[in-house]
Amino acid sequence: MTAPGSVRALIFGFAGALALASAGSAFGAYNPLLLVGETNPALGGTGSVRIFVQVRDQDDATGVVTLYSPRGYGVKLDHPAGTELGTVIAFIRVGPISTARQAVQGTVRADDPARHALNSCAPGAHEAVWVMELTLAGATYRLPIYVDRITTGAEAAYASARMRACFASPYVSVPQGVSLTYADLTVEEVFTNPGQPGMYPWNGVFVPYAPGTATLNTALVAQSTAYIGLPGTFTVTAKRKRRGKAAFAVVTACLREAGQGVRGITVNIYYGGADVFSSKKVASPRTNAGGCATTRIRIRRSMVLFASARVPIRGAPGCTPAIAPSCSGASIYPPSGRFRPVRIKR
Repeated sequence: MTAPGSVRALIFGFAGALALASAGSAFGAYNPLLLVGETNPALGGTGSVRIFVQVRDQDDATGVVTLYSPRGYGVKLDHPAGTELGTVIAFIRVGPISTARQAVQGTVRADDPARHALNSCAPGAHEAVWVMELTLAGATYRLPIYVDRITTGAEAAYASARMRACFASPYVSVPQGVSLTYADLTVEEVFTNPGQPGMYPWNGVFVPYAPGTATLNTALVAQSTAYIGLPGTFTVTAKRKRRGKAAFAVVTACLREAGQGVRGITVNIYYGGADVFSSKKVASPRTNAGGCATTRIRIRRSMVLFASARVPIRGAPGCTPAIAPSCSGASIYPPSGRFRPVRIKR
């Protein structure tokens, strides 16, 4: 179990990244943000998908969140009730919106959809229901997410699945509302990546409450798009060269997403120790338009060389497709696998 201090550090770290990704957006009364990342950015790959949602303290309280996985993703929704699908860490407020927010953590589990057929958030039958189980001060809060694959209708043009969650208004006392200001949700064994290269847009549509009421404010519905470039790759090669008695390694590191190079990223090269922690940084070239950085270092004995690339979360031009009146932010998650060792011989 992660310590509360660690939970807060994770939350603030990713919340800061989300804020940077939203730079340049026109801020108003309601500007929620979505960011999505993957542990396996290979074509056709499976693994965990990590979903970040942030609503600023000064924004109106959120009533409904609808997330869409991109068209082309495979979606598995037949998990038996009780199956743990992932984890969640979050900031929530229990009760009035003036209440201090609390850091919480918990699990995401599959539930029996039949138990939720009469829900008021997304009425009707659903293929799956996931429940976020959060524990705070000895109390457990269960927040359902209603999940369906999309194969027909207007949404099928851009989405493979729809995930919807609702929150009681914190502006009224009955029932006592749970306000979500930040969530880091990880789900496993659900999504399979598309088989074709491309920039895939995950979309979130957010509906706030009108301040002081339990009425949804449809005039301020906002959309946020999170792009993932597939495949995402980081490759490193080292070719040995000699000049007289001296030996050199020509190191080339290439960072690509969706088949395109990621330009302007610093690649740090470490050499001289048994591992990266005992090695010395010997070069820091930057990637070119093709996403590659090349440098030459002198080698004195056979050893492992280490390369790492720190790719920031980047802002994107806008939301695609436009499915809500306003776009509150768009971002590109960095490719995974940004650390590589490579053995070179003297």
